[in-house]
Amino acid sequence: MGLNIYYHKSSSGREIIYNYIEFLDKDTEKTINASLRKFRDDHRYRQEPYCKKITKNIFEIRIKAKDCYRILYAFLYKDTVVLLHIFKKKTNKIPKKDLKLAVNRLKLYE
Repeated sequence: MGLNIYYHKSSSGREIIYNYIEFLDKDTEKTINASLRKFRDDHRYRQEPYCKKITKNIFEIRIKAKDCYRILYAFLYKDTVVLLHIFKKKTNKIPKKDLKLAVNRLKLYE
């Protein structure tokens, strides 16, 4: 059985991560969506090297398309995940502002 995946919504109801993916070039969009389907359906894609624990409650999905992308997510329940933030990876470390944004968004669910 696969995971239930939800996209974080802004206070105005906009699905920020979904919209970000939708506005990428079509090849990158297809690669990210394929990675999300694998993540949802196959538990092996929820382990390294595809995913990594970042903090106590926040994890990342690692996606390599034309560029490298990271999606920060958290488990709300055992089989329910919320995608909190997506960004293009430019350095070896996760930028503090991106991690802080994901942490603040996660607080809305607690």
